Amino acid sequence: MSYLELLKLAAPEAIVVVAALAVLTIGLTTARALVLGPIVAVLGVALAIGAVVMLPSHANLFGGMLVISPLNSLFKIICLALAIATVPLVSSEKALRNAGEYIAVLLLGSVGLMLLVGSEELLMIFIGLELLGLSLYVLAAFDKADVHSAEAGLKYFLFGSTASAFTLFGISLIYGMSGTTALAAIGQKLAGAPVQPLLAVGIVMTLIGFAFKIAAAPFHLWA
Repeated sequence: MSYLELLKLAAPEAIVVVAALAVLTIGLTTARALVLGPIVAVLGVALAIGAVVMLPSHANLFGGMLVISPLNSLFKIICLALAIATVPLVSSEKALRNAGEYIAVLLLGSVGLMLLVGSEELLMIFIGLELLGLSLYVLAAFDKADVHSAEAGLKYFLFGSTASAFTLFGISLIYGMSGTTALAAIGQKLAGAPVQPLLAVGIVMTLIGFAFKIAAAPFHLWA
């Protein structure tokens, strides 16, 4: 596969990243960031949606690290549509002082969501979830003048880091016992032989980490 084909398949994520960098640059270099930032963000996300529509119906990159299918493309479009719906929140009083940074973090979080729904490999799923999580940490503590916002961001970061450690340790056990981090290969391993204790521990730890990240019960109490 050529670099041009690879860029075409990863175009939606690349466009959103470029849009985030453009919005951040606008916020640092011009006083009209509150006007130009949302416009650039919406245009970038709209281009990304167009790039998703232009993707082939089926493709597989790097052994499942990035998978393209009609269902994955649908969820990417949903993620991008939610990003467009969230951009108007920049008009809130708390985001007015740092409009460029707010929108850039929002777009990078959207990239994390796109990687999350477009992968069938544990490491890429973890990377997407962490990119989304880091964006949420920043947004939780975005209002630097509010002590409650800073406290929320710090607590979310500490709990999220603990969950990430659980997830990484679980993934390492899964890889050590199965020899792969691809979901399809792990499924074949589980179907073809009795589950080894360490593999079961790895799966449980990984699920615990993921459950906290998505605030699934009973971990929603700490999210």
